[in-house]
Amino acid sequence: MAGLPPSDLQLVDSTLDPTAGEFSAMDTSSFPELSTSSCSSYTLSPEGTYCYGNERKALADQTRFFNSEILSDVILKVGEQTFYAHKLILIKTSDVFERMFSSGWSEANSECVELVEEGPCIEYFARFLKFLYGCQIILSKDSCLPVLVLADKYNVADLKNVCVSFACSSIIPKLQLKQVFHTWFQYATKCDHKQLVSACILALSEEMSEIMLSGEWQREWEELDKNQLIEILKSSDLCVTDEYEVWQAVLAWVKSPQKLERRENYLKEILQYVRFPMMTPDQLYSIEKHVIAETYGELFQEKFIEAYRYHALSISKRADIKLFTNSNYLLRNYTSLRWDKRLKLQNYGSCPKFSEHSLKFSTRSSSFPTQTWDWELRVYPKGFSQTSDDFRCLLYSNLLLDQPRPVEFMVSVVNNTQILCTVTGKKNFSKNRYTVDTEIDKQISVFDLESGNSPYLMDGSLVFQVTLQPVM
Repeated sequence: MAGLPPSDLQLVDSTLDPTAGEFSAMDTSSFPELSTSSCSSYTLSPEGTYCYGNERKALADQTRFFNSEILSDVILKVGEQTFYAHKLILIKTSDVFERMFSSGWSEANSECVELVEEGPCIEYFARFLKFLYGCQIILSKDSCLPVLVLADKYNVADLKNVCVSFACSSIIPKLQLKQVFHTWFQYATKCDHKQLVSACILALSEEMSEIMLSGEWQREWEELDKNQLIEILKSSDLCVTDEYEVWQAVLAWVKSPQKLERRENYLKEILQYVRFPMMTPDQLYSIEKHVIAETYGELFQEKFIEAYRYHALSISKRADIKLFTNSNYLLRNYTSLRWDKRLKLQNYGSCPKFSEHSLKFSTRSSSFPTQTWDWELRVYPKGFSQTSDDFRCLLYSNLLLDQPRPVEFMVSVVNNTQILCTVTGKKNFSKNRYTVDTEIDKQISVFDLESGNSPYLMDGSLVFQVTLQPVM
């Protein structure tokens, strides 16, 4: 769990714990057996050796002071509830409480302090307060958001991390999309919880075409604030027909009546997140002729030039241009039949050594009438064989070809913001010659992927984009 070592934290769904609603002082006998203190963990200093006791047991012992009159020096009144508290423990985990009890504040010398909280936060305030004593909390679908609101209000960093992590893994994936949008996405963007924002967008992304352009979602889409729209547009996880659909959604947003007075300013900030090079030349031309583009021509001119230049160059030439590595050249999860595809190898760390992983996708074909061309990227993420520990990617054509077809290919490893490395090549695919080694091992090694915080992994996954171009 982010922010806390496992030994210091338990996350338990309240549906599994019949005592979830009880907030008495923690019974330390319920803890698993705690090891005794030792000098097995230590650091050296000029004065001698620092030895460490059992931190988990210390927290368990501290929890017995929760809502206890013993040495209590302040009473907290929350709604109809009162809690015996200890200023030292409160200020140790919250700089808000530290300021509250500092000289110069009316609460500094008060024996009883009344805290004004919203209804759901009142209900779960005891759990919040108990966390400050024992660094442990019971979370559920109902309690997580009110507790997070309290953690934000009192700036309890550890508890923020716990709540966000629990919401991302155990709540967001199970909710209806309207709940994700109206409750969690709104709160996450308001309070700038980036991990939570990403989890919400990932949950919404599977139905993003519907959210962007359907009548059912029209009000929600038009009422997004600018920063919320930008967070969505920054994501490569969006499942949309194509980038032109993204443009149509942006157009619907800027044309809504409440955006009229600041339309030009909004366009200045938002257009950079529309990936114009990922559109076809025909789609670009259609936008050029739109009244918005003609009215604000200076805002669009550079975007069009870059996009047309990208399409004019061969794949091998594109790979040589540094400009073509920024976020505007990242693919989304487009559902239309194209000459490129975004592919993801999930959970790199769990891939066995010398394992083979097949990432299948389809593109257009160079035949007429157009038919689907099936492909396969075979990835060997932790070594090709017992005699070769190279990171390898082989491109397979799964279409039975009636005649040879020369194709240029480009395989890139990407993250959320840029293309990290690229290999290109050319292959004359035929019925008997249907595979090519991309030679990506010349750019990335297994060591690069397995190193701590590898820059080539995105949230633990390896993300590729493959672009193909028939050679005439």
